[in-house]
Amino acid sequence: MLARLIYASTVTDPLRPETLAALLRQARLRNTLRGMTGLLTFDSRHFLQAIEGSPQAVNDLYAGILRDPRHRNVTLLKYARIQSRLFPDWQMGFLSSSAAHRALYAPMMTGPTFDPYVLDGEQAEALLLGLAEQAVNADTATA
Repeated sequence: MLARLIYASTVTDPLRPETLAALLRQARLRNTLRGMTGLLTFDSRHFLQAIEGSPQAVNDLYAGILRDPRHRNVTLLKYARIQSRLFPDWQMGFLSSSAAHRALYAPMMTGPTFDPYVLDGEQAEALLLGLAEQAVNADTATA
């Protein structure tokens, strides 16, 4: 049995590109060791992330995120037991929620900027899937 968790959060302090790159390297290594997969999108202020793996691994990682001082306003959008992964090939896929992806997220937003807090779990999952599909088709994602 697997679990998928989707959450949104806001960074406490701005992340420099090299800090974000280091965070992604650490997450990918940790996720590989724990058999986890997922996708993260970030717009310089907000994270929207899906995490997949064993329920224990997913719960442990989320508990760590809740304690992490780099995150504030951590909001659980969806938690589900699943039969298969949506992001099986990505230990931690990353996509920025840039203007190039605006066509996917703009219809779900209440304003002109990316705000994952306005999404419900189904919308968040659909957005992440759409971003992943767009990235695979354009070959722009980092695993």
